Amino acid sequence: MKPTEQQKLILDYDGNSVVIAAPGSGKTFVISEKIKGNLKNLLEHQGVIAISYTNKASTELKNRSLSNGENSMSSFFGTIDKFNLSEIIIPFAKHLFGIPKIQIKITKLSSLPKYESKNFEWFNRNLALEKLSNANIDLLKSYFLSGSILIETIGILANYVYTNSIACQNYIRARYKYIYIDEYQDSGFEQHQIFQKIKFLDIKAIAVGDLNQSIYAFSGKDAKYLEELTKDETFKYFKLDKNHRCHPSIINYSNYLLNIKTELIPTEKNLVFFSRVEGNEQAIANWLDQKIKIVQEAFNIEKRNHIAILTRTTRTSEIINIQLKEPHKLSVSNELDNNLNVWSSIFSNLLHFGYDKNFKFIDVIEVFTSYDNLKNSDLEKLKFAKQKIEGVFSATTLNKEALTAEFINVAKIIAPKSKSQESIDLLTSVLNNPIELKSYEPTNENEVNILTLHKSKGLEYDFIFHLDLYEWVFPNKKPSKNNDFKNPVFSDWTQDLNLHYVGITRARKGCWLVSSTKRTNNDGATKNGNDSEFIWKDEIKKLRFETKDTKD
Repeated sequence: MKPTEQQKLILDYDGNSVVIAAPGSGKTFVISEKIKGNLKNLLEHQGVIAISYTNKASTELKNRSLSNGENSMSSFFGTIDKFNLSEIIIPFAKHLFGIPKIQIKITKLSSLPKYESKNFEWFNRNLALEKLSNANIDLLKSYFLSGSILIETIGILANYVYTNSIACQNYIRARYKYIYIDEYQDSGFEQHQIFQKIKFLDIKAIAVGDLNQSIYAFSGKDAKYLEELTKDETFKYFKLDKNHRCHPSIINYSNYLLNIKTELIPTEKNLVFFSRVEGNEQAIANWLDQKIKIVQEAFNIEKRNHIAILTRTTRTSEIINIQLKEPHKLSVSNELDNNLNVWSSIFSNLLHFGYDKNFKFIDVIEVFTSYDNLKNSDLEKLKFAKQKIEGVFSATTLNKEALTAEFINVAKIIAPKSKSQESIDLLTSVLNNPIELKSYEPTNENEVNILTLHKSKGLEYDFIFHLDLYEWVFPNKKPSKNNDFKNPVFSDWTQDLNLHYVGITRARKGCWLVSSTKRTNNDGATKNGNDSEFIWKDEIKKLRFETKDTKD
């Protein structure tokens, strides 16, 4: 792939930079090409830090950065939580606090008894280090020494350890020469602090994101940190604003949503559609059964898995999953994937290996330890375990007990000190949940994808059906004081608008927006379904393909 002029400017610059990248602008291509260039000039003991928002995105970035057989050197590819744990807290907190009594495990505040969780009433994700009291530090220390780290406190704990451990700073300075953080619009205060502190070690810092794709404010993330960097004189500011993925009408529609003054691209066709289906979600599923075939033929879509149905809520995804007759696959998140214990990650990767032919067994190993560091006897054991795992997956019926046993064998070899009963329990839960288990399988070429808008972030399809476009649901709003329905309050208009924008820009060829006259609420009751405010915002209907459903 030949870089565009915009991309080339970024690739040629070797300094601190912030890149604002629109959907379809080749962001991942640029990051991976820059990393390839970095690795060519590093020594064996040096590497880059490459932070992605999800494990899946990290794997993709790593594979693309090493696609030509590049040596990853001493690089880190992963999420910010994994970086904070593996590169800062686990190796260096013991210098400040002492050695834990048992192997560290990751837990949640919600898992603590009420009397214990009250000890953390002082905690919030925007707490600056100077606001930490000695009592707060002692509490974090006591948990660490008892072998426990609360997932919510990873960021502030990493900041504290990094700031107070010269050994940690020297290690980071000696090992890493570049730090990349993708999806920076979804950074929290703690990640922003770590990024800035690492930059002060004369490690070149690159932040990449899109202010219009900020969709995780509910978990303490804020686009203001990316915006700060665009105004920071120590960063070179670049834009990747050319969408090379979407049809011009989709670009026009999505940009107009955000700014009615946007310059529209000349196009002969508007390939954004809207329909209001008579009935509820079951009626939508019946409607989709008809439209999927029509769309596939009209848009010359060779494979069904290039079509996706996106929903705002998991409830709608589950209803469509049950009611849709066309072959399909529902993708859902699960606790095993989200759990930060080492064994959980090993089990999750082994499930991907078992179901996905593109996922290599060595990739499972090298996430946690170098292949070259293992003894020959361990390599023989892993080879035998790999064969047994492949045998279990190739059998007509999945032997869950045998699979669990082999997964544990592999985990004991790769990470013998990280044994976690919680991880084993989470694996058992996934193996006994058909929908969660199927999520590890690549979508069959004949299957349409069903997933939430949040889960679709970073993905792309030839055609998408965008559901849940109802008043009160999307954008979400609630009655004001005294249950006043006439003057409702929006929960977060901007975040919901960004999420709508993300959904539409997943489509390469066409996008169909869908509402219905009835909808199911959280209690399972049927309500009247009125169109979302987004459907009629700022006369945007003029940018849609005109059908009988386009009238207000």
